[in-house]
Amino acid sequence: MGTRVKGPRKTTHRSTSTARLFEATEVQEYDLHPDGEKAVCSINTGDNWELATLDLKTGKTRRFLRSEQSLMSPTYSPSSPIIAYHADFEGNENHDIFTASTDGRRRGRITKGQADNQDPHFSPDGSMVAFISNRDGDIENLFVSGPNGGPASKLSNEELPVRTLAWSHDGSMIAFGTGIGDDDYISVVDVRTRKVRRVLSKKNVEYGAYGSVGSMPSPWSPDSRRLLFTSNENDQFDIGELDLSSKKTRWLVRSKNEKLSPQWSPDGARLAYLEVEESDVLLKVKEGRTTTVASPRDGVTRSAQWLPDGRGMVMINGSAVRPEEVLVSRGSRAMKVTEFQRKALPRGWLVEPRVVRYKSIDGRRIPALLFEPRHKSRRAGIVVPHGGPEMQSTNSWDQIVQMLVMKGFHVIEPNYRGSTGYGREFLHLHDRDLGGGDLMDTVFAGNYLVEKGMVDEDRLGIWGVSYGGYLCMMALTKAPDMWAAGVSIVGFFDWETEMATERGFLKAYDLKKMGDPEKDKDFFRERSPAYFLDRLDAPLMMTASSRDVRCPPTESRAVVEKLKSMGKKYEYHEYPDEGHWPRKRRNLIDLYTRTTRFLDENIPG
Repeated sequence: MGTRVKGPRKTTHRSTSTARLFEATEVQEYDLHPDGEKAVCSINTGDNWELATLDLKTGKTRRFLRSEQSLMSPTYSPSSPIIAYHADFEGNENHDIFTASTDGRRRGRITKGQADNQDPHFSPDGSMVAFISNRDGDIENLFVSGPNGGPASKLSNEELPVRTLAWSHDGSMIAFGTGIGDDDYISVVDVRTRKVRRVLSKKNVEYGAYGSVGSMPSPWSPDSRRLLFTSNENDQFDIGELDLSSKKTRWLVRSKNEKLSPQWSPDGARLAYLEVEESDVLLKVKEGRTTTVASPRDGVTRSAQWLPDGRGMVMINGSAVRPEEVLVSRGSRAMKVTEFQRKALPRGWLVEPRVVRYKSIDGRRIPALLFEPRHKSRRAGIVVPHGGPEMQSTNSWDQIVQMLVMKGFHVIEPNYRGSTGYGREFLHLHDRDLGGGDLMDTVFAGNYLVEKGMVDEDRLGIWGVSYGGYLCMMALTKAPDMWAAGVSIVGFFDWETEMATERGFLKAYDLKKMGDPEKDKDFFRERSPAYFLDRLDAPLMMTASSRDVRCPPTESRAVVEKLKSMGKKYEYHEYPDEGHWPRKRRNLIDLYTRTTRFLDENIPG
């Protein structure tokens, strides 16, 4: 590599621009009121996640409940003027479930204890609340309780985590999905008899009743006799329907793209679903043989729900150049109803991605999003591998990319092998190989920027969060001559210690994907960057969060002690009041500003 020197700093305009990126109100999830005129939602105006009502005609929000905790996933009771939600203290993911009236005056509590109780769902008559909890053996299962709390009854006894649930419309059954993204299956439990039957399961196939983008609409038919599902039996996730009586299935939508979150209209005449098209996620509606697009054709649409009268749909949509807003589609066009971005961002100011593909170490072509700065003279680039690892970089709002582009960096986001959105074969290429082929795909993303003449070879950096933070450290230690600087955020660095301290659902995933660290110590050590820190050459910044239960801060602290003893160049910052990802706007701004400044100062240009 060449000599690392600081480029000229132009801070005044950029700091002003950066502030504009964080003005929008964020929306997590929402639930429609039965009258179809309003919704209850979890929003973040800057301090933390709080609860508000949303008028779907005017787009106005009215905040009615806030706390030192993050208040999330609200849902209406169908029989009383209350909502249920779960609360998370400083990101430690030991959620509890509460109730409240939408004026904030009446409040109750459904669960209490040192466990993760989440995703409340009222029964159709409002007499019960179903939820997911890891209170028994640190593996999520399905429970029901009364709407005023009291003893909870366990309805499932799965060895793998239960991830999703949905009441049938008649209230007699709950469908739930179980798994870790490998041989996932769907079961149905009779709420009265507590009898569970697995209804969709096949080796080397994943079944889901829902998708992974946004909230979870009901997969049940209006008569509660049939169940929608998604399955990658044919490689891509297609949409099918199961008749519970005959046990027969039929395919409803098949295409070259992956599909998510199918749901029938209230009258059962139309099928809505999300479909991934390259980097965008579109909302589509199928009626007979005709399929229409009900969302904007760019960006990511999520959390789509039918209006109760069936005459339209509500959705959340945003893109890399457009913060998320709530939209309503009553015809051929989706109209924005909220103004979460109070002042329009300057036209042409932000950069949209384009999809590129490059060859990796084995010749396989890897898809990626490329963001090119308007002024390219810096000739520097940042590789940003996503977390997960079973996720996908999409055309969605994320301030960090725009902040890096403003500093003159080319940014590439590789959808390395094991990413979602590209079919079952691609998804399972990382089985028993985490930190192997996906690492090479990440490294070759950097090579692509150099080979295409966009970036000089001594001006490459890497920035990653969670599993992306792990890949960052692997890249810095396995290909040390390639990088001018790196940033690892809430990563993990030793598979053995990570698996000994992480949550049960993550441990189940890691055991399936990597195997047992006690039985293959050499393999786990070879895939743990903590053992190769002596190879680290580039300046490194690390951040962690004190209440993180996914990638505990002990992982970062142990690495810091080793780096200190080796005399390596590093910076470290720990957020004492956060979990895996910042909930408080001030911490997110600090994280993004701190890390982009570090890359700016340590990469030539």
